[in-house]
Amino acid sequence: MEIVGGFACSHAGLIVSRRERAPADQAGRVFAAYAAVRDEIARLRPDALVMIATDHQQAFPLSNVVPFSVGVGPEAKGLGDAGLAPCRVAVYQGLAQGILEGGLERGLDLAFSEAPAIDHSFVMPLTLLRPDLDVPIVPVTQNCNVPPRPAFRRSLALGGAIRAAILTGPPGRAVVIGTGGLSHWVGSPDRRAFMARPAGTRLADLGRHPVVLDDTGPINTAFDRAFLDLTAAGRLSDFASEWTPERVEDEAGNGAHELRNWLSVAEILGHGRAEVLAYEPVDAWLTGTAVVRFVV
Repeated sequence: MEIVGGFACSHAGLIVSRRERAPADQAGRVFAAYAAVRDEIARLRPDALVMIATDHQQAFPLSNVVPFSVGVGPEAKGLGDAGLAPCRVAVYQGLAQGILEGGLERGLDLAFSEAPAIDHSFVMPLTLLRPDLDVPIVPVTQNCNVPPRPAFRRSLALGGAIRAAILTGPPGRAVVIGTGGLSHWVGSPDRRAFMARPAGTRLADLGRHPVVLDDTGPINTAFDRAFLDLTAAGRLSDFASEWTPERVEDEAGNGAHELRNWLSVAEILGHGRAEVLAYEPVDAWLTGTAVVRFVV
């Protein structure tokens, strides 16, 4: 299969559910960028959208967290979280199976689901980029939400395995999309401290530490712009080697762990250059919001 396009974007559900709370000029630039990507995907006529996103304890709660998973069932169920409507999206099974088997051959043990469920990290971008949900997807979930998370080098390895599987897979055209970030802090300091506790110590107390979203939230624009500069220059492999997850969280929040998905997409696309179509630090969305097109 030929890789004909690659994109990365933010996936906060608040981008849709709080659309009217953002300043009109900021919202206009962000939604214009999503529309530009939507139109380009239509022109590219892909047979499959390979989507690398995360999960917010919806499909993979604390009772069953995996580092990486690929959905191989005939369709993915959109869970209707974050103010989005439930939906169903066809899965390109031949390519999904190839990614699963290719990962195993390359020493990357992927979990899989024959009844994949996807939360807003997949569905929110899909509703803006392919609103009719008429192109089959390959949903690849990377644990960016619950520590311990994969090391950045493993996110790159995931991208390498997916690239090899696409290029040796069934005939057709594939577009790759990574979602998440940029800087944002999810939940109160108490919630973040609770979630940082060791694995095995959280599930029983989860109900006492809910996620509460404020009206506005902090955004580190300096971090975001530096990360986007590296993305545009094709240097996300440098970011992966020079930054640690701990430093990323300190400077850009626990939500910035989702940038692992951008690292994976950059690896799939051979770390070529990219164009930043939009970046807006939207306080009401609690997130540094970006849309990027990779040069393919």
